[in-house]
Amino acid sequence: MIPFPIPLYIFEELLDSFLDILVVACFFVPKAPAPNTSSRVSVHLVKELVVAIIILLRSLNSDEPYDLVDVTTDKVKVLIKIR
Repeated sequence: MIPFPIPLYIFEELLDSFLDILVVACFFVPKAPAPNTSSRVSVHLVKELVVAIIILLRSLNSDEPYDLVDVTTDKVKVLIKIR
């Protein structure tokens, strides 16, 4: 496997474009899955998953700092901040 690194903002833009395609596809696909279908994954479910991933990426790309890890024990304190 060859890794192909891309910046997060480009990945977010690709997901945003994919979300636009899914929104249009949701107009043509019924919300309830067909009873004879073995797959439980629908276009509507994929759309909601993409929305959740975009929200997660936007929170990672925000300009405000946040604590990624903050663990304190008796002798050790581990604090990783994202700025």
